[in-house]
Amino acid sequence: MGWEKRVTLAPGRLDLHTHSTFSDGSLSVGELIDEARAQGLSGMAVTDHDTLAHLQEIRALSRRAGFPVLAGVEVSTLNPATGRKVHVLAFGLVPTADESTPVERVCLFTRTERAANTLWLAWQVMRTGYSYHGHTITVNDVIAAAGPSSTLYKQHIMEALTGLSKHDPDYDRIFHELFSSKDGLFRRKVSYPDTLEAVRAIRESGGVPVLAHPGQMDSWSAVPDLVGVGLEGIEAYHHAHTPEHERLAHELAREYGLFVTGGSDYHGRFGVPERIGQYGISVEEAGQPVAELFARDAEL
Repeated sequence: MGWEKRVTLAPGRLDLHTHSTFSDGSLSVGELIDEARAQGLSGMAVTDHDTLAHLQEIRALSRRAGFPVLAGVEVSTLNPATGRKVHVLAFGLVPTADESTPVERVCLFTRTERAANTLWLAWQVMRTGYSYHGHTITVNDVIAAAGPSSTLYKQHIMEALTGLSKHDPDYDRIFHELFSSKDGLFRRKVSYPDTLEAVRAIRESGGVPVLAHPGQMDSWSAVPDLVGVGLEGIEAYHHAHTPEHERLAHELAREYGLFVTGGSDYHGRFGVPERIGQYGISVEEAGQPVAELFARDAEL
């Protein structure tokens, strides 16, 4: 990775994939740090979707708390060859005031698309008078539910409409009824940037790209081309991965010289894992490449 400083992390587990209220998680970064400590983690990464704006704030919170946190981003992309979405984690990036780096321009495109899509969905829910136990919403309710998020998500519509946790049986039923891409009452596609272009943008901006949950999104076929434009790591451990997915990720890591990561993809009340650190990777298995990422982040 071109970073020579070495650092020793305390033995234990790392959760290298979490989300905060800066995107579509329900907990603030400070609350995530508290949760990580309570679970006995040795470190974590906050990888909010398609935004670099808060990376320095995350780093400052990490320093104040005295707890190792990687400030990352999860970049949403589309592989034109397969028509499937591909997510890429990126570490070691620094935001600019005018979002002028290649990766910031990629992320800005996605956030704009997602905001427009979610506003349209919220308007449809409001216009039709859809209610949950008699409760209806306005677009302003959804904006309020988003709080400090960099854009709007379907989770914010669900929060404004139902106030339910993802773990409530009614949540998935209502989400499917409203937003299923096949038969939802309200459905509309979001445009995403090309996966190869996004990985190039991460590298050109000085970042370290890691393929996120390839088993969940069936991203395996993209690996050779992604390595060709600078992919450096692959996420083996994730709540949607089976033992076969983990085996395949390790096989590809050995074949292409990638380092391995793992994380819960924790979204608090808005996601599947019930606690931070439920999925992750040991400090020992993560090894020096991940230790170097933490060392690099401490200097940014």
